[in-house]
Amino acid sequence: MPVLPEPSFKVGDFTKNQSNMESKELHLTQFHLILLMFFLFISGCAQKISPVSSENPQWKTLLQGQTAWHARGKLAFISPQERQSANFNWQLSNNKQHLILTSFIGTRLLELTEHQNHSELIYDGTTYKDDNSSALIKRLSGFTLPMGQAPYWLTATVKNDSNEYDAQHRLTATTWVDPQGQVWHAKYQKYKLYDQMWLPTRMDLTHKDLTVKLQLNEWQF
Repeated sequence: MPVLPEPSFKVGDFTKNQSNMESKELHLTQFHLILLMFFLFISGCAQKISPVSSENPQWKTLLQGQTAWHARGKLAFISPQERQSANFNWQLSNNKQHLILTSFIGTRLLELTEHQNHSELIYDGTTYKDDNSSALIKRLSGFTLPMGQAPYWLTATVKNDSNEYDAQHRLTATTWVDPQGQVWHAKYQKYKLYDQMWLPTRMDLTHKDLTVKLQLNEWQF
Protein backbone atom coordinates (compact mmCIF):
# COMPACT_ATOMS: atom_id res chain seq x y z
CA MET A 1 0.00 0.00 0.00
CA PRO A 2 1.52 3.28 -1.09
CA VAL A 3 2.54 5.71 1.62
CA LEU A 4 0.94 9.16 1.31
CA PRO A 5 3.35 12.05 1.68
CA GLU A 6 2.92 14.15 4.77
CA PRO A 7 1.44 17.61 4.26
CA SER A 8 4.05 20.32 3.77
CA PHE A 9 2.43 22.47 6.39
CA LYS A 10 1.06 22.03 9.81
CA VAL A 11 -1.94 23.56 11.52
CA GLY A 12 0.37 25.52 13.77
CA ASP A 13 2.21 26.90 10.77
CA PHE A 14 -1.06 27.98 9.13
CA THR A 15 -2.17 29.77 12.28
CA LYS A 16 1.21 31.49 12.51
CA ASN A 17 1.10 32.58 8.87
CA GLN A 18 -2.45 33.83 9.27
CA SER A 19 -1.40 35.91 12.30
CA ASN A 20 1.50 37.37 10.32
CA MET A 21 -0.82 38.31 7.48
CA GLU A 22 -3.30 39.95 9.84
CA SER A 23 -0.45 41.84 11.50
CA LYS A 24 0.78 43.10 8.12
CA GLU A 25 -2.74 44.15 7.14
CA LEU A 26 -3.09 46.03 10.43
CA HIS A 27 0.21 47.81 9.84
CA LEU A 28 -0.85 48.72 6.29
CA THR A 29 -4.16 50.08 7.58
CA GLN A 30 -2.37 52.17 10.20
CA PHE A 31 0.07 53.41 7.57
CA HIS A 32 -2.80 54.42 5.27
CA LEU A 33 -4.50 56.27 8.13
CA ILE A 34 -1.28 58.12 8.91
CA LEU A 35 -0.91 59.09 5.24
CA LEU A 36 -4.53 60.26 5.14
CA MET A 37 -4.08 62.40 8.26
CA PHE A 38 -0.83 63.83 6.84
CA PHE A 39 -2.47 64.87 3.56
CA LEU A 40 -5.45 66.34 5.39
CA PHE A 41 -3.05 68.36 7.55
CA ILE A 42 -1.10 69.57 4.52
CA SER A 43 -4.34 70.49 2.77
CA GLY A 44 -5.52 72.46 5.80
CA CYS A 45 -2.24 74.33 6.03
CA ALA A 46 -2.36 75.16 2.34
CA GLN A 47 -5.80 76.73 2.79
CA LYS A 48 -4.51 78.94 5.61
CA ILE A 49 -1.53 80.30 3.66
CA SER A 50 -2.43 83.65 2.11
CA PRO A 51 -1.24 84.34 -1.40
CA VAL A 52 1.74 86.66 -1.62
CA SER A 53 0.59 90.14 -2.58
CA SER A 54 2.44 91.93 -5.35
CA GLU A 55 2.61 95.66 -5.88
CA ASN A 56 0.58 97.44 -8.51
CA PRO A 57 2.96 99.13 -10.99
CA GLN A 58 0.85 102.28 -10.55
CA TRP A 59 0.57 101.95 -6.77
CA LYS A 60 1.69 105.52 -6.03
CA THR A 61 -0.96 107.05 -8.30
CA LEU A 62 -3.54 104.64 -6.91
CA LEU A 63 -2.63 105.55 -3.32
CA GLN A 64 -2.71 109.29 -3.98
CA GLY A 65 -6.24 108.92 -5.31
CA GLN A 66 -7.60 107.32 -2.13
CA THR A 67 -10.17 109.50 -0.33
CA ALA A 68 -11.10 106.93 2.31
CA TRP A 69 -9.01 104.66 4.53
CA HIS A 70 -8.90 103.23 8.04
CA ALA A 71 -5.70 102.75 10.05
CA ARG A 72 -5.08 101.24 13.49
CA GLY A 73 -1.94 101.28 15.58
CA LYS A 74 0.02 102.87 18.41
CA LEU A 75 1.73 106.20 18.89
CA ALA A 76 4.03 107.74 21.46
CA PHE A 77 4.69 111.43 22.16
CA ILE A 78 8.25 111.84 23.42
CA SER A 79 9.78 115.08 24.70
CA PRO A 80 12.46 115.93 27.29
CA GLN A 81 9.71 116.57 29.82
CA GLU A 82 7.47 113.54 29.36
CA ARG A 83 6.45 110.50 27.37
CA GLN A 84 2.83 109.58 26.61
CA SER A 85 1.52 106.63 24.62
CA ALA A 86 -1.85 105.69 23.17
CA ASN A 87 -3.60 103.38 20.73
CA PHE A 88 -5.22 105.06 17.76
CA ASN A 89 -8.10 104.37 15.42
CA TRP A 90 -7.78 106.77 12.48
CA GLN A 91 -10.22 107.12 9.60
CA LEU A 92 -10.46 109.29 6.51
CA SER A 93 -13.76 109.63 4.64
CA ASN A 94 -14.46 112.24 1.98
CA ASN A 95 -11.26 114.00 3.06
CA LYS A 96 -12.55 114.40 6.64
CA GLN A 97 -10.79 112.69 9.54
CA HIS A 98 -12.07 110.81 12.55
CA LEU A 99 -9.49 110.01 15.23
CA ILE A 100 -9.93 108.08 18.47
CA LEU A 101 -7.11 107.76 21.01
CA THR A 102 -7.37 105.18 23.78
CA SER A 103 -5.12 104.08 26.61
CA PHE A 104 -3.58 100.60 26.57
CA ILE A 105 -6.32 99.40 28.94
CA GLY A 106 -9.01 100.66 26.56
CA THR A 107 -9.96 103.94 28.24
CA ARG A 108 -10.96 106.52 25.63
CA LEU A 109 -8.71 109.58 25.87
CA LEU A 110 -10.24 111.69 23.12
CA GLU A 111 -12.33 111.52 19.95
CA LEU A 112 -11.92 114.01 17.13
CA THR A 113 -14.40 114.38 14.26
CA GLU A 114 -13.91 116.77 11.37
CA HIS A 115 -16.95 118.39 9.74
CA GLN A 116 -17.32 120.66 6.75
CA ASN A 117 -16.53 123.92 8.54
CA HIS A 118 -15.30 122.89 11.99
CA SER A 119 -13.91 120.10 14.14
CA GLU A 120 -15.38 118.58 17.30
CA LEU A 121 -13.40 116.91 20.05
CA ILE A 122 -14.87 114.90 22.91
CA TYR A 123 -12.54 115.06 25.87
CA ASP A 124 -13.35 113.96 29.42
CA GLY A 125 -17.05 113.74 28.55
CA THR A 126 -17.30 117.28 27.15
CA THR A 127 -17.55 118.28 23.47
CA TYR A 128 -15.40 121.17 22.21
CA LYS A 129 -15.40 122.88 18.81
CA ASP A 130 -12.77 124.69 16.78
CA ASP A 131 -11.98 125.37 13.12
CA ASN A 132 -8.51 123.83 13.53
CA SER A 133 -8.10 120.17 14.49
CA SER A 134 -4.46 120.48 15.55
CA ALA A 135 -5.14 123.46 17.80
CA LEU A 136 -8.12 121.68 19.35
CA ILE A 137 -6.07 118.58 20.22
CA LYS A 138 -3.17 120.63 21.52
CA ARG A 139 -5.35 122.87 23.70
CA LEU A 140 -7.25 120.08 25.40
CA SER A 141 -4.84 117.14 25.57
CA GLY A 142 -1.38 118.62 25.17
CA PHE A 143 -0.72 116.31 22.20
CA THR A 144 0.87 117.97 19.15
CA LEU A 145 -0.08 116.52 15.77
CA PRO A 146 -0.07 118.16 12.32
CA MET A 147 -3.62 117.07 11.56
CA GLY A 148 -4.11 119.20 8.46
CA GLN A 149 -1.42 117.27 6.58
CA ALA A 150 -2.11 113.88 8.21
CA PRO A 151 -3.77 112.29 5.14
CA TYR A 152 -0.45 112.83 3.33
CA TRP A 153 2.26 112.13 5.91
CA LEU A 154 0.39 109.17 7.37
CA THR A 155 0.19 107.48 3.95
CA ALA A 156 3.66 108.69 2.90
CA THR A 157 2.28 110.65 -0.06
CA VAL A 158 3.76 114.03 0.90
CA LYS A 159 4.82 116.01 -2.19
CA ASN A 160 7.93 118.01 -1.47
CA ASP A 161 11.25 118.76 -3.14
CA SER A 162 13.00 117.51 0.00
CA ASN A 163 11.59 113.99 -0.35
CA GLU A 164 13.96 111.03 -0.19
CA TYR A 165 13.05 107.61 -1.60
CA ASP A 166 14.34 104.05 -1.47
CA ALA A 167 15.00 101.74 -4.43
CA GLN A 168 11.30 100.84 -4.59
CA HIS A 169 10.29 104.52 -4.81
CA ARG A 170 8.88 104.51 -1.28
CA LEU A 171 9.25 107.68 0.76
CA THR A 172 11.94 107.43 3.43
CA ALA A 173 12.21 111.05 4.61
CA THR A 174 10.46 114.38 4.04
CA THR A 175 10.09 117.87 5.54
CA TRP A 176 7.21 120.33 5.37
CA VAL A 177 5.85 123.47 7.03
CA ASP A 178 2.33 123.36 8.48
CA PRO A 179 -0.17 126.28 8.27
CA GLN A 180 1.03 127.50 11.69
CA GLY A 181 4.58 127.84 10.35
CA GLN A 182 5.93 124.85 12.27
CA VAL A 183 8.56 122.71 10.55
CA TRP A 184 7.95 118.96 10.64
CA HIS A 185 10.22 116.10 9.62
CA ALA A 186 9.06 112.56 8.88
CA LYS A 187 11.13 109.40 8.55
CA TYR A 188 9.70 106.06 7.41
CA GLN A 189 11.37 102.85 8.60
CA LYS A 190 9.08 100.04 7.39
CA TYR A 191 6.44 99.41 4.74
CA LYS A 192 3.95 96.67 3.95
CA LEU A 193 1.76 95.93 0.94
CA TYR A 194 -1.96 96.54 1.36
CA ASP A 195 -4.23 96.12 -1.67
CA GLN A 196 -1.07 96.15 -3.85
CA MET A 197 -0.01 99.55 -2.43
CA TRP A 198 2.97 100.24 -0.17
CA LEU A 199 1.84 101.70 3.18
CA PRO A 200 4.10 102.69 6.09
CA THR A 201 4.01 100.54 9.22
CA ARG A 202 6.67 102.39 11.25
CA MET A 203 7.51 106.07 11.13
CA ASP A 204 8.74 109.01 13.22
CA LEU A 205 7.56 112.63 13.21
CA THR A 206 9.75 115.30 14.73
CA HIS A 207 9.20 118.98 15.51
CA LYS A 208 11.85 120.78 17.56
CA ASP A 209 12.40 118.56 20.64
CA LEU A 210 9.17 116.57 20.14
CA THR A 211 9.17 113.12 18.54
CA VAL A 212 5.99 111.25 17.65
CA LYS A 213 6.59 107.54 16.98
CA LEU A 214 3.89 105.68 15.09
CA GLN A 215 3.38 101.96 14.60
CA LEU A 216 0.65 101.19 12.06
CA ASN A 217 -0.65 97.67 12.53
CA GLU A 218 -3.51 97.67 10.03
CA TRP A 219 -4.65 99.50 6.90
CA GLN A 220 -8.04 99.15 5.25
CA PHE A 221 -9.36 100.76 2.07
